[in-house]
Amino acid sequence: MTETGPLSDLTVVELTVHRAGPFAGAMLADLGAEVIKIERPGVGDPSRVQGVGPEGRSGYFMANNRDKRSVELDLKSDAGTEAALELLADADVFIENFGYGVAEKLGLGYEAIAERNEDIVYASVKGYGETGPLREKKGLDLILQAEGGIMSVTGPEDGDPVKVGQAIGDLTAGLFATVALLARLHERERIDDDDRAAVEAFTGKLDVGLFDAIVSVMNEYVTFHSMDGRVPGPQGTTHQSMCPYGLFEAADGHFVTGVPSDERWDDFVDLVGREELREYPTNEQRMANREAVRAVLEEEFREEPVDHWLEALTDAGFPNGPLNDLADVVDHEQAEARGLVREFDDPDAGEVLLPGHPVNFPDFETTIDRPAPRLGEHTEAVFQEVASDQTTLDEWTAAGAFGPVDD
Repeated sequence: MTETGPLSDLTVVELTVHRAGPFAGAMLADLGAEVIKIERPGVGDPSRVQGVGPEGRSGYFMANNRDKRSVELDLKSDAGTEAALELLADADVFIENFGYGVAEKLGLGYEAIAERNEDIVYASVKGYGETGPLREKKGLDLILQAEGGIMSVTGPEDGDPVKVGQAIGDLTAGLFATVALLARLHERERIDDDDRAAVEAFTGKLDVGLFDAIVSVMNEYVTFHSMDGRVPGPQGTTHQSMCPYGLFEAADGHFVTGVPSDERWDDFVDLVGREELREYPTNEQRMANREAVRAVLEEEFREEPVDHWLEALTDAGFPNGPLNDLADVVDHEQAEARGLVREFDDPDAGEVLLPGHPVNFPDFETTIDRPAPRLGEHTEAVFQEVASDQTTLDEWTAAGAFGPVDD
């Protein structure tokens, strides 16, 4: 959280677990919002104990919960729900990604919060969203990768489908939720307070499903299917609509390249030095003869090392890049220049690397000011500000709002 970011005037409260909801909160925190994470007393977000490293800290949790404050609330107690509603009374945004109907059962549905705060912008992130026949079905990233179709086009050509190597459903759902939240906030600001009808008509709720996100990123596959009925299988390292465009083996490793326009095909043939490729001047012809084109290129590319081809392709203006592993990426000069990997001194885990924010602003540098919080680390500080007086705070505490009370 920073005091100078474009969202530094926003307060976000999240009731989130695992990745999709927390990732949305992290994106907002990176841009300056104050993000307060409500967690179950003594247990917290389950991701705290997933992907635990040698220092007993979860990299999974740390990456998605940096720059937040953690409060413990027992939402199964009336006092805990009341304390949460008081916290939300002055908040701008609420994010939740519990199962269908759970937030409502805990007293934190949109209507309950809007009674205290009519301006609240409320994001619900679910496996299948809040409408449709599957709205109550449990949904996790791997499940939705399969059901949403992206697994069917991922994997080696003519091989079995495989999952994308990262939780693409979780992360894209979190991003879509972030975009939608900012759209709702913009809409809220456009409403003239003197226009009571507009104010009363404003509904600050939105919902996003992981299934929705994955179907959305299937993108042109959907349109292709409508045009000619194609149902593609795993694409390997080639592209569904352009040739050549993929991963190639050189003498000492692998690299990727492609030819984005027919106008450059003769230049590419000159670079590669294989005249037989000139008989395929259009992408349509190359796609129809994709195996033959790739066979010639693979034979030629294996004659020289990766650096030779990267230099030649770059000099000729063709897109290209090496096949990097994670160690290469964290040391990459471009990642360093763009602040995509940040060194951070975590009070418990020590020196760690955290992902930076992927958007750059000319007048604002995103920073990571706080580590992912310890469970309930900020409960006392936050609710001393929220409670109307010390008596109220003492009553909440005695009633178990913040967890079991020691005798």
